Amino acid sequence: MAHVEPEPRNTVLGRILEDRSAKLGEKIYVYFKEEAITYEQVNKNSNRMANGYSNLGVKKGDKVSIMMPNCPEFLYHWFGLAKLGAVDNPINTAYKGDILKHLIMNSGSKALLVHEQFLDRIQFIIDTLEGLESIIIYPDKTEAKHLPIATYSFQEIFDTPSEFSSSTEISASDSLNIIYTGGTTGPSKGAILSHGCLYNYAKNLMRFIGLTKNTLTYNCLPIFHANHRLTSMATLLLGGSYAMGVKFSARSFWDEIRKYNANHFHFLGGMPQIIYAQQPRPDDADNPAVAAWGGPIPLDIAEDFEKRFDLKLYNGFYGLTEAVGVTWVVAEEADRLKKQGRWSQAVGMGREQEQIFQVRLVDDNDYEVQNGQIGEIVCRPTCPDSMFLGYVNNPEATLEVLRNLWFHTGDLARKDDDGFFHFVDRKKDYIRRRGENISSYEIEKVVNAHPAVVDSGAIAAKSELGEDEVRIVVMVRENKTLTPEELMAWCEPRMAYFMVPRFVDFVNEFPRNPVGRIEKYKLREQKFKNTWDREKAGYELKR
Repeated sequence: MAHVEPEPRNTVLGRILEDRSAKLGEKIYVYFKEEAITYEQVNKNSNRMANGYSNLGVKKGDKVSIMMPNCPEFLYHWFGLAKLGAVDNPINTAYKGDILKHLIMNSGSKALLVHEQFLDRIQFIIDTLEGLESIIIYPDKTEAKHLPIATYSFQEIFDTPSEFSSSTEISASDSLNIIYTGGTTGPSKGAILSHGCLYNYAKNLMRFIGLTKNTLTYNCLPIFHANHRLTSMATLLLGGSYAMGVKFSARSFWDEIRKYNANHFHFLGGMPQIIYAQQPRPDDADNPAVAAWGGPIPLDIAEDFEKRFDLKLYNGFYGLTEAVGVTWVVAEEADRLKKQGRWSQAVGMGREQEQIFQVRLVDDNDYEVQNGQIGEIVCRPTCPDSMFLGYVNNPEATLEVLRNLWFHTGDLARKDDDGFFHFVDRKKDYIRRRGENISSYEIEKVVNAHPAVVDSGAIAAKSELGEDEVRIVVMVRENKTLTPEELMAWCEPRMAYFMVPRFVDFVNEFPRNPVGRIEKYKLREQKFKNTWDREKAGYELKR
C-alpha cells in the first residue's frame, strides 16, 4: 500500500514534525477529548516546550522524566525535548516508592515534569532524588509545599515564543527515549531508543500493517508505553491523524471509536479479551473500524472477534521494546492465511523478515535448534538504527543480552516447517499482566521488607484474560503472624496497583538450589491449598 515517508535525511523526530507542519499545517494531527489539534499547533507548542526546557539549562543528551496521564502536553514535552536533542524518560503513572526513585535516579534525569495528582509520590521520595535540579508541576504548583528543589508551574515553562531555532546537530543515532522494561533478576532496565530506531519501528509498522495517510488510529494505551509512541510516530510519518484516548474502558471503547470515526485501533495485553467478554450487542458490527493491530489475542476467539466486530485483526508479529518487528506476518499474507484456515500462523508471531532482522532459536549454549524444537529467540538487525542502543547506566546488562553478537530476548518459541514462529513461554522470570511487564524482583523487594516476612517468591498464575496474574508465596518469621489483608495494606502504598499480588500463599520452607536461591519452577509446579484470592475476597485496591 502506498504511504507517505519522510526523506532519508529526516529520520530525526523534531525535523519530521517541522516538515509535516510546513506541508500539512491545518490538518488535524491528534484528537483528544473535544480537542482537534493541528500539525502547526503541535509544532508551535513543542517549540514552546523546547524553549522552556532550554531556559532551565536542558541541552543535548540531558534526560528529563515525565509522569503525566495521556494528554497533548505529553506530546509537546516529547517533541520539545527531541528538538533540543534531549532524552525523554516517561514514567508509568502507577509507580511509587523505590521503583519511582529508581527510574528517576537511574536515568540521571535533570528535570521532572509531573502532574499534580502524582505530586505526593514525589514528595514521599524527594529527599533521595540526588541530581534532580528542577520539578515542573502541571497545571500549576499551588499544591507544592516546601520542595527542596527549584519548582515551576507548567505555564512558566510553556510561556515562551512559538518559534525555535538551534545550532545543535542531532543525528538518527542520538538518544531520544528511555523506556524502562520490567526487571527480572534486578531492578528495571532502561532501554535507550534513538531517533532512527523509533523511525524504523514506525516505518516497519506502516509497511506490515498497511497503514496509509487516510488511517485514523484510536489508541487508548498509556502514552508512557512504547506502543503509544509507535502510533504517534507512524501517524507523523504518514501525515495522518490519530485519536488519543484517556485510558482503556471496555464500556466506552466502541463509543470512542465511533466518536472519532476511527478506522483502526491499537490493542495490547488483555484488551481484546475484555472487549470480547462484553455482552454482545446487535450493533457490534456497526462501527467504523476496519482493522485492529497489537498483541496478543487468544487463537480461540480471533476468528469470531473479526466476524462479530466486522474488522480484520493484524497481530501476527513479535517484538520487544529493545527490538520491535523481530518477526511479522505482512497484512496481505495474514488475510490469505486466514482464508486457508491457518489462523495459528496468521495471528501468531509471524516469521523472519530478513530486510530488518535475522532470527534464530537457540539452546542454552547459543547453538541453533531444529524446526519443531523449543529455543530462545535471538535476533540481530540487518539495517542501521533498528534496535535499542543499550541499557542506561548498565553496560553489564547490555553486554549480557548481546552476547555472541545476538540479542537474547529471554523468550522461548518453536518454528514450524513453513518458517512461522510460535510462542511457547518466557525464559525470563517476569510476569506479564494486562499489557504490563512486572518485575518479580521488585515485588519481592517490597514484600520482603515487611517485618513479618523472611522471604518471598513472586510467580505468574493463570489469568482468565489469557495472560498472567501475580501470585506471591510468603514465608513468615517464626512467632510472627501475617494475614493476606495485612500484606495488601503493606503493598498498596509501595507498588503500582497492577503489581499488587492477586493470589497469596504461605509456606514453611522454600525449595532452594545449592546457592540458596528459591527454585521458582518448583513453586510454579506446586499445588497450593488454601490460596487467598484478592478478587474473590472482595478486597479492592486504591488506585
